[in-house]
Amino acid sequence: MRRSVSLFIWGTVAGLAALGVNFLFRLGGIAAFPPESALYAFLRVVPASIEEPMVQEFGDLAGKLGLLVATLIAGLVYGATFTLYDKFAASRVAGHGLTKLETLLVMGAVPWLVFGLALFPIDGDSAFGVASPFATPASTLVFPLALLLVQGVFAWIASARYSLPPVQQAPGAPKQDLNRREFIEKGAIGIVALAGVVMGILGLGQLFPSQLQVAGGSQPIDLAGAPAIFSDPRLATLVGSELTPDPAFYRVDIDLIAPTIDASGWSLMVDGLVRSPKSFSLQDVESFPEVTQYATMECVSNELNGSLIGNAKWGGTKISDVLGSAGGTISGASYVVFYSVDGYSVSIPLAKAMMPDSLLAYSMNDLPLPADHGYPLRGLIPGLYGMMSAKWIDRISVVGAPYDGYWQTRGWTSNAAVYTEAFIVLPSASSLSISQSGGSIVIAGFAFAGERGISKVEVSLDNGKTWQDATLKPALSALTWVLWAYEWVPPGAGEYKVIARATDGTGALQVSSVEGTFPNGATGYVSVILQLSD
Repeated sequence: MRRSVSLFIWGTVAGLAALGVNFLFRLGGIAAFPPESALYAFLRVVPASIEEPMVQEFGDLAGKLGLLVATLIAGLVYGATFTLYDKFAASRVAGHGLTKLETLLVMGAVPWLVFGLALFPIDGDSAFGVASPFATPASTLVFPLALLLVQGVFAWIASARYSLPPVQQAPGAPKQDLNRREFIEKGAIGIVALAGVVMGILGLGQLFPSQLQVAGGSQPIDLAGAPAIFSDPRLATLVGSELTPDPAFYRVDIDLIAPTIDASGWSLMVDGLVRSPKSFSLQDVESFPEVTQYATMECVSNELNGSLIGNAKWGGTKISDVLGSAGGTISGASYVVFYSVDGYSVSIPLAKAMMPDSLLAYSMNDLPLPADHGYPLRGLIPGLYGMMSAKWIDRISVVGAPYDGYWQTRGWTSNAAVYTEAFIVLPSASSLSISQSGGSIVIAGFAFAGERGISKVEVSLDNGKTWQDATLKPALSALTWVLWAYEWVPPGAGEYKVIARATDGTGALQVSSVEGTFPNGATGYVSVILQLSD
C-alpha cells in the first residue's frame, strides 16, 4: 500500500509536469491539450444553471479555473495509471529485458492512445486533435508526435524515482546489466524533451505579435461642457473610467485560450446570398472607408450591477461596405451569419447588419485589436449583447432563414437587444461618515440602453416612494453608456437603501421586475444599502 501511494503521488507529479510541457506545445500551436478538449466536451452538456453562475462570479477567469481543474484531474489520471501499471504489468514487461525507462515508455503509450484516440474525438477534434480550430495541415503528423513526446517527458521524470518490481528469471539465466543502456536512453530522451520545451517556449512568441505588444490605450476624458458635479474629486475614478482600457475590458467567449492569428495568412470569405462571393485580406478590409465610433458592449451574462460591460473607441469597416463589394445581397437574403476561426457562429438580421454603425472592427482604443478581443477582425453590433458581435471572424455568409448560433443552440436569446439598466458605482463603500464626506454623499454610476440612449436617471432614497433626477454627463456617443451623479445631503445617521432606475432615449422606463440573466439578460432595479454615521 505504501508503495502504491508513493507511486500515485509521484506519477501525478510527473503527469502534471508532462502536461505543463503539453500546454507549452498548445500555446505554440504544435499540439492539442487533452484537458482543454475534455473541458470543451463537458461545457457542451453542462446545464446553463451551473455554467452561468461561474461566468457571473469569475468572468474571464471562469474558463481558466475550469482548465486548471481539468488539468489537475488529468494529473490524477496519470498517477492512477502509473500505480495500476506498476501493480499489474510492469514486472511482465520488464521481464522481456527492457530497462525501467523503456517499461515506462511502454506505459506512456496508454495515455497517448487514450487521449489521442478517445478523448479528442469525443470533442469533435478528431484523432490526436488534428481537427482543432488552430490546427494546420501539418498537424496530422506533428500533433501525434508532440503528444508522444509529452509521454516521453512523463516517463523520463517518473523513472527518476522508480524501481521495477522483482522480475522472475529462469534458473541459471545470466543477470542483465542495463545501467549503461538506461543512462544512454535517459540522456537521449532528456535531450529530446528539452528540445521540445524550447520549441514550446519559442511558440509562445506567436501569442505576442509585435503589433500587439502595447497593452492598450485610453484617452483623457474632456469635461468641457459637462455639468459641474462631474468635476467633484469624489467622481474622479468614475469619470476616468468612462473609456475602458483594453486590459480592463471584459472578455467572455468559448475559448479557454484565445486564438492567435497571423494576419498574413488570414482571409475573410463572404459568400451565401451575395452576387459575387469574394475573399478579402486584412489589407482589403482596411482599404474601405474607416469608421471610428465610441460604443459600449455588454455580455448577456452580466448580472444586475455586474462588471461584464465596457466602453471603447472602435475602428473598422461598415459591414454594408463589405457586402456591397461582394456584389450586394440577392433575393431571399434575410440574415447574416458570422463564423469564427474557433468554431463560434452567430447570426443577426440583414437589416441590422446593414445599419451604418454595424462594423467589422480591426482597432480598439486607437490600437490594433488585441488578440483577446478578436484580432484581426471582429463584429461590432451596437444595441445587441456582446455574443452577437463575433470575434476572430473569417467568414460571413448571407442566408435566407434564421440561423441558431453557438449560444442559441444552448437556449440563449436570438433577439439579444440589451435591456435598459442603471448601474450604481459610487459610493464604493457601504459604511460612510457624513462628516468625513463633507456633509453630503455623492451617488453615481452609469446607465446603458444600447443604441436607444439614455434620457433620464432617477434615484430613490425612500424605497421607491419618491424619485429624484440625477445629473447626466453628455455621452461620448449615442452608442455608449451615460455617466450620472446625484449629490445627496442625508438627514442623519442610519441605514438607507439607494435605488436607481433609467429611462431610455425613447422615453421607456427600464423593466422593474427582477429576472436572471438566462436566457434574455438580467432585468430589475439596482439597489445598495448604505450605513451612515455622523
